[in-house]
Amino acid sequence: MKKVLTFAALLAALTLAACGGNPNKQNNQTAKTVQPATPSEEDFAAMQELYDDSDEDHGWMPLCKWQYVDLDGDGINEVWMRDRDEEYGAFFAVSDGYRELIGIETDRFQPYTREIQDGKGYFCKSGAAGGPSYYTEIVALKDSRVVERFNELQVYGETDGAGLNGEEIDAEAATAYKEALPEAKEFEPGEWNLLDLTDYKRVPVHDNSAKDDKLIMDFITEMYNESLYSEVDFLEEHCTPRMLQQLLDDYEYDGEGYAFWDFRSESNDSTGGEIIDIEKKDGRYYYEASDGGYIFRNILSAFVEDGKVMFDGITVDETYEVFDPFANDAEEY
Repeated sequence: MKKVLTFAALLAALTLAACGGNPNKQNNQTAKTVQPATPSEEDFAAMQELYDDSDEDHGWMPLCKWQYVDLDGDGINEVWMRDRDEEYGAFFAVSDGYRELIGIETDRFQPYTREIQDGKGYFCKSGAAGGPSYYTEIVALKDSRVVERFNELQVYGETDGAGLNGEEIDAEAATAYKEALPEAKEFEPGEWNLLDLTDYKRVPVHDNSAKDDKLIMDFITEMYNESLYSEVDFLEEHCTPRMLQQLLDDYEYDGEGYAFWDFRSESNDSTGGEIIDIEKKDGRYYYEASDGGYIFRNILSAFVEDGKVMFDGITVDETYEVFDPFANDAEEY
């Protein structure tokens, strides 16, 4: 059954967010500073928290792609972020210590903007809300601060509810607000920057010799191509207690077991595939491999002990763009 949004639910979710949700933030305009080339780690963490805490529909994957976009033309950029698959995204106002979620984009509600008017820039989204319902959200910014939030739910083309800055308004006021808006226009995305979310703490660095490097990389190839990682005896012989605990912690099912799928991609449930490339970088081993058509890259921590290769940790290389053979735009790898 398709989910139909009600205006009461929408207004309740947006009331706390009206004009940024914190009036103290809105009234404290600060002097503009030179914006850094990239948001700080604290900014990224705060944006992810705002996104995760939102009551609006949003994805579970972390936001890892970003680019600057100046919505209100004041020379201070807002931040546009998306998850790796670009299924969900969000816009944030981040400057001079001010951090605010502007709006969330989904497949259902695609974002667009409007011409700048009276120093105001706009984030907008609209789309079918289930059945005969149609939802519109408009957020205005000025001086890189959220100053207005408008939302409207229409049913069969008639206003069924509308709100401005958390207060309900009638259909006539909603129409007047929309008619006074400047012309709408599409976003023109630039190049996406990829945020490195790799958990390097899972893969400690070991100082191996060139001879040991070759032994380790040959062993990784054999291990993956022959699916040895799926055998309990192999894991217990070639994984340190630290890594075995990692695999136990990653096991998602009832009872106890090793999450041997950590050696594969996160996209496929088979055990077939082969190594494409291995390289050593910063004391760790990056292996690129196929997995039922998917192409991925993981990072292994390893060393040689008494002539035996030992694995000491594994993690996903979050900077690698996984090849999905079933994606609509997939090209031959």
